[in-house]
Amino acid sequence: MNYFDLHCDTIYECLKTNQQLDHNDLSIDLYRGQSCSNWVQTFAFWISDDLRGEAAYQDFLRQYDFFQSQLEQNTQLRLYDGKAFSNYCNAILSVEGGAVLAGKIERIQELSKRGIRMLTLCWNGENEIAGGALSQGRFTKFGKQVVKELEQQGIIVDVSHLNEPSFWELCDFAEKPFIATHSNAKAICNHPRNLTDDQIIEIRNRKGLIGLNFYLDFLAERTPVIMQNLFQHIDYFLNLGCQDVLAIGSDFDGATVPEWLCGIETVANLYENMVEYYGRDIANKIYFENAQNFFSH
Repeated sequence: MNYFDLHCDTIYECLKTNQQLDHNDLSIDLYRGQSCSNWVQTFAFWISDDLRGEAAYQDFLRQYDFFQSQLEQNTQLRLYDGKAFSNYCNAILSVEGGAVLAGKIERIQELSKRGIRMLTLCWNGENEIAGGALSQGRFTKFGKQVVKELEQQGIIVDVSHLNEPSFWELCDFAEKPFIATHSNAKAICNHPRNLTDDQIIEIRNRKGLIGLNFYLDFLAERTPVIMQNLFQHIDYFLNLGCQDVLAIGSDFDGATVPEWLCGIETVANLYENMVEYYGRDIANKIYFENAQNFFSH
C-alpha cells in the first residue's frame, strides 16, 4: 500500500512530549510507518496563534532543528524529491502558520533554503497575512506580497485554516494552483474549517489538492464517528468531480481522530475498505497518486 499524507503535527508533539520520531506513542512514528510500501509524509511545523514576531520564527527554528536531528539519526528518513522510495519515510516539510514570517518578506527565502515546500497562510486566528477560520480578518497588503513571493520561490500556498472571505480574495490574485492540505466538505459537516461547494470546485478547477482530514469534529457533527462518515465526505467530493484532486491530510498528532483510525498502522485497513467501497483505481488516487502527480511536476 502506497500512502501520501499532506499534513501531520508529529514534530511539534515529539518536542512537547520529549519523544523521538522513530519510536513513540504518537500517531506517527518511523517504525510503525514501515507498514506502508511507499510512504510520503508531510511534517508541518506548527506556529501557535499565541506567537508573533521573532518568537514565531524562533519556534519554527526549534522544530526545524529537531527534524534535522531526526534526519541525521534515522537512515529510514529522507527528504522527498518528487519520487517516493520504498522502505523510507519520504518527508515533505511545511509550516502551519504564516506568523513564521514575522512580517518580513525576506523570511520566505529563508524557508525555501531550508526545504520548506508548503506554507499554511494562517492558523485559526488573524495574522500579518490574512484571516484564519475563526477570525474576521482579511488579506493585507503584506499578505498579497507574501503569496506572490511564495509562488516565485516555489512554495505551495495552503488554504486550510483560511476563512472564506480571505479564500476568495486569494483567488483574485493567486496565479498558481493552491491546496487545502487538511479540510473536509462543509456540506457534510458544517464546521468553519471545512470547504464549501464553491471552494471545492475552485480548487478542483485550479488543479490543486484537497486532503481529507481525520479530525472527529470535521468528519461529523455527532458521535460516534464511523468509517461511513469519512466515506460520506469522499462521496461528496467525488460527486463534485474531485477524483483527481482528493488526497489524504490526516492531521495526525494535531487532532483527535476516531479510535479505528488512531495511527499510521491503521491506514492500511482504511485503504482496504476504500478499495472494497470505491475500487482500487479511486483508492489509489486518493491514497497516493493524486498527491504524487501534483508534487512531481
